[in-house]
Amino acid sequence: MAKVDTLPAILVPLMSAPSIRLDRCAVCGRPRPLNQHHIVRRGAGRLYRAGVEVEKPTITLCGFGNNLSDADGRPYCHGLAHANRLHFRWVPGEAVPGNFGNYGRMLGGVGGHLEYLLLDEPTSYAAALEMDGWRPLRRWRG
Repeated sequence: MAKVDTLPAILVPLMSAPSIRLDRCAVCGRPRPLNQHHIVRRGAGRLYRAGVEVEKPTITLCGFGNNLSDADGRPYCHGLAHANRLHFRWVPGEAVPGNFGNYGRMLGGVGGHLEYLLLDEPTSYAAALEMDGWRPLRRWRG
């Protein structure tokens, strides 16, 4: 029996992104607390390539659970992502210099990079994709 993709088409490009595991938040650089966030939500559906389910990429973000901020009111990126105020998109093509290198080896020769959009209000992913202000992730160094 053939396996059927159930992932919405709008999320398929994000599945080409690699997982990024860092010792600090990939967006703001905060060193702790840290969580691995699924860029494509676990319950969003499934995507298959050559009959094998594609693993959903993750990224290191600050925060724990879905908390939006710490005791001092500073935002946690993990909470912002779950509140639809922090979005990610995969941009195929050339890697941004200093942006975690070129992902081409992982994607069969196709490079690219992740970008993020941080918003003041919760916004659907479809609406966020139409907005300006997307920024490539910085490469954090210790």
